[in-house]
Amino acid sequence: MTLIKIIVLQAFWFLAVLGGPKIHDSIIALVLVVILFLNYKFYAYKTTSIIKYISLALAFTLYGLIQDLLVYKAGVIDFHEGYYPFWLLSLFSVFICYYGDIFNYMASKPRWLLVILGGLGGASAYYSGFKFESIIVSSENLELYIICMSLSWAIFFPLSIELFYNPKYSNKVLDMSIYYSFDKSGFERHIGCEKVDYDFSNLKKVMITGGSSGLGNAAALELVKAGVETIITGRNQNKVNDQLEMYPKLKFIALDMADWNSIRASISGIENLDGLVLNAGGMPETFQTNEYGVESQMASQLFGHYYLLKTLYEEKKFNDGARVIWMSSGGMYLSSLSLEEIFSNPKYDKVSTYANVKRAQVSLLKEMSQEFPSLAVIGTHPGWVDTPGVQDAIGGFHKKMEGRLRTPLQGADSILWPLTTLKLESGEFYFDHKKVAKNFFFFTKVKTFDVQKLKETLHEYFLKFS
Repeated sequence: MTLIKIIVLQAFWFLAVLGGPKIHDSIIALVLVVILFLNYKFYAYKTTSIIKYISLALAFTLYGLIQDLLVYKAGVIDFHEGYYPFWLLSLFSVFICYYGDIFNYMASKPRWLLVILGGLGGASAYYSGFKFESIIVSSENLELYIICMSLSWAIFFPLSIELFYNPKYSNKVLDMSIYYSFDKSGFERHIGCEKVDYDFSNLKKVMITGGSSGLGNAAALELVKAGVETIITGRNQNKVNDQLEMYPKLKFIALDMADWNSIRASISGIENLDGLVLNAGGMPETFQTNEYGVESQMASQLFGHYYLLKTLYEEKKFNDGARVIWMSSGGMYLSSLSLEEIFSNPKYDKVSTYANVKRAQVSLLKEMSQEFPSLAVIGTHPGWVDTPGVQDAIGGFHKKMEGRLRTPLQGADSILWPLTTLKLESGEFYFDHKKVAKNFFFFTKVKTFDVQKLKETLHEYFLKFS
């Protein structure tokens, strides 16, 4: 089969080089698309993802375009009828078909050898093109042209091998897609396994808000199975009655995070916490406020969590060095911070409001690390996880991503790993065992003034009900 593939690829080369100047671009393009499609369907899918395949094909094409235009602008070559021919560009696009099987043995070869092979291959291929009269090169420029192509391919060939076969570079391509970073394949690629072994020896007692379902519940069950006393909060104990009977170390506290006045009474019996996970979330369909006039998502996931943390801290409920894990969402990367939406939002959208809340959480991480110096305050997000909350709140997304979402246990890694990993930086943001940037885009960067204003608002309302 590989031999047949090589014959087909070589036939395309001859079709493009010999017939390119005569055949219409649309025919070359159609043949190219068919070859790329069939190659992925029968060969490349075994060794690479579709996003990597397409990305590298485009990168190869761009390299070829830059190469040819540079020598054209320098007056080294000319094109038939004075326009850049698509057939010439297609030779770079189709080159991705050699990777994943034909060129596999090249991945282990030393770079100097790849440079030599690339240079010789480039020189011979373009000299052949000249002899077939597909490219117009004057006799006085021929030697310079062959040298240019040899140098270009001496760079391109080892670079292309590195991009395809080195996981470091292919991972960057996949991560840039977001889709193959936040999904289940991203977890398996980043972590290197489906399930992580954690060292729970430094944990005796942990509290998780929103621990009655989803990844909060998955994390809680892993903790109690490891012998860690785990307190979960939620609004409906019925969801976990069976678990409470099965695991004596699992405790439940009824707590609505938007009801700030109930926080102090709810934590009265809690002592000696080694970890606090601020995980409770939700997306109401319509704009709602709590009794203090704060939008309900902000009231529970930002204000309520902050007030729970502050109250526990002031009442000395933490052991020194305890971890505080503030669960955010990758959706916040597309959101800037809107302080106006805390109190009023005529154009309320549950998803964009959720992203705004998560952006606010991440924006406050440094402030929280300074306000609670004896604690390690860590921000994290779990990627895209298959939970009841996701299914109920964004059912269309859940259906579209069927089979690609992370399991609740994989999502719970974003809780369990920072709880059990000692050397993490307070005030920083983590994803899949690595510290990551808090912004992807300049337009989402939060101004220092807005962070200070948000912090002042939090303190102002804390004084009102405490």
